[in-house]
Amino acid sequence: MLPLLLLLLGTFAQAWAGVVRVDILDVGQGDAILIRTPASKAILIDAGEGDVSVPKLLAGLGVTSLDLVIATHPHADHIGGMDDVLDTFAVRNYIDNGLPHTTRTYEGVMARIEAKAIPYRTGIVGTSFKLDDGAVLEVLFPSATLLTNTRSDLNSNSVVTRLTHGEDCFLFTGDSEAPTELALVAAGLGQCDVLKVAHHGSNHSSTPEFLAAVKPKIALISVGNGNRYGHPGEETMDRLEKSGTTIYRTDLSGQITLLSDGKKVTVETRRAPPVPTVAAGEPAPSVAHAAPEAPAAGNPARPAHDLTPAAVGNMPAEACAYPASNSSEVFHEASCGHATRISPSNLVCYETRAQAIASGRRPGGCCKP
Repeated sequence: MLPLLLLLLGTFAQAWAGVVRVDILDVGQGDAILIRTPASKAILIDAGEGDVSVPKLLAGLGVTSLDLVIATHPHADHIGGMDDVLDTFAVRNYIDNGLPHTTRTYEGVMARIEAKAIPYRTGIVGTSFKLDDGAVLEVLFPSATLLTNTRSDLNSNSVVTRLTHGEDCFLFTGDSEAPTELALVAAGLGQCDVLKVAHHGSNHSSTPEFLAAVKPKIALISVGNGNRYGHPGEETMDRLEKSGTTIYRTDLSGQITLLSDGKKVTVETRRAPPVPTVAAGEPAPSVAHAAPEAPAAGNPARPAHDLTPAAVGNMPAEACAYPASNSSEVFHEASCGHATRISPSNLVCYETRAQAIASGRRPGGCCKP
């Protein structure tokens, strides 16, 4: 199997000499998050709805290419600007939650990925990426068995990631909802300094149990000014404020920048924070650590590794190493995101690459099996 993330892998440093920068971009009612490492690797999580040009925002921040793009789920306010991103920048790797959508927006994004032969996989729990300066980005959700019959299965199966840099921790939640949070807490999710609040602060997320487990010191809400959904919800804001979290919102603070040196997180905004929990006139808060803490019980540190093969339907990946569709001339690796979209009635399995080639099919351009 070809390694997916060689370009992302770097030396695992024992001391943190650089700064990891996280920008919560101001894209209105949507999500777009940029992560940059000391060695200038760039990771984009979501791309807004398209009303605001994410490529222009990225270019203004000095981005020339993207090492990894993560689409947390296929709703338009998260992938509406993705086609422009894929058209503008060289993208080395792309992952999403493996759930298809019926919209033209989603179909257009997937068509570009295939046409540009961008390596594409489904992000599942256990997948992690070594960056540089010791930073690691882990996928915490979804699992190979997706949540079903929730209020919104697309939201509830959002790709949830955790970025750690030294003693600093960031949790990125997409539009995950209460069932997602319950599953994460049950899996042993521990404390994390910075929380990107799920679903633009909707009342369907940020449950008391979840906040009690994460204990965030800084909460970030990406939300549009005067949006028709009423985000962020009053109940969520009340829970966040009662937890003592310092809250930043893009509708009131604009772009939010967080700087991690491995020992503390500093926050910068273009405008003063609207919901401070510090006295007026004090500098933007930072999260500092006196000493490293032991991993939370049930939440051990995971070693970083290449992308783990996803299951195809209910079939283990090893049982269908090279899947194809009856209606397609190409075959894929089991871990390819396109493979997860093949319906069981159309699924053709090959145990080896040679068998797939011998059948007359060609390798898929997205995963190059």
